[in-house]
Amino acid sequence: MKRENFNQRLKNAETIIIKVGSARLSGSNKEINDFLFSLVSDIRELRESGKKVILVSSGAIAQGRKLIHEFDGIKGSSTSTQAKQALAALGQSRLMNLYEGIFSRANIPIAQILFGTLDLEVGRGYENLENTFKQLLTWNVLPIVNENDSIATEELKLGDNDILSALVTLLVGGDLLVILTGVDGFLKSGKKVNYMDKVSESDLNEAKGPEGPGTGGMNTKLKAGKILLEAGVPTVILNGKEPHIIKSLFSENKVGTLLANSEKKSMNTKEIKRLFGLK
Repeated sequence: MKRENFNQRLKNAETIIIKVGSARLSGSNKEINDFLFSLVSDIRELRESGKKVILVSSGAIAQGRKLIHEFDGIKGSSTSTQAKQALAALGQSRLMNLYEGIFSRANIPIAQILFGTLDLEVGRGYENLENTFKQLLTWNVLPIVNENDSIATEELKLGDNDILSALVTLLVGGDLLVILTGVDGFLKSGKKVNYMDKVSESDLNEAKGPEGPGTGGMNTKLKAGKILLEAGVPTVILNGKEPHIIKSLFSENKVGTLLANSEKKSMNTKEIKRLFGLK
């Protein structure tokens, strides 16, 4: 199968999940603003064409680190789990302020959703979360999602926001996951892979780990794509440094690495939870 076979399917995608990593939100103010202006413009075009969009965003801990450097009298390590939880609490409001400021200029209302594994495993948490997404999208509000890092421990984390974005995609019945990173796609032997219909162990072994402030790197992006391949949902890994890269994807379907195979499969809650190791 060729990548071109999916041109129409990408154009017809109704619900699109976009994942933004920490690196896109932790550079200089100019770099962050340039990225956000491009992102918001592309999201506005998608919404104006009738598509529903959900944004999964890392960056709370990175913003917390930037903020803490502006304070006097705060000392100590910022690498322990306890410190990371506190940094997430410190940076989450700053992260949302960034988004509120930029999306308000485009007249796009936003809402924040924070959750973790326990929220999905206890009582009707999964169903309640699903209903919240459904209502926000009905109101044409853009949900901005992050794992609740201020209370998450290593034992309770989903692993990375790449994996979280795959979970959100299946939870809302999404048609496409777009992961923005700092390279042109998955590089194998130094060359970009244009299209993948499966992800092998050798692919995962060759995929690099984190090179910036994030936690996953290319490895978890391929893992997220591999999960969605089981559900027949395409994933595209794009270079978020390139202006209007999402617009380029939908206009010509040549940028980044596309992971896609079969038609979309209908999956129930139990099957989705199994894919992510949830109870």
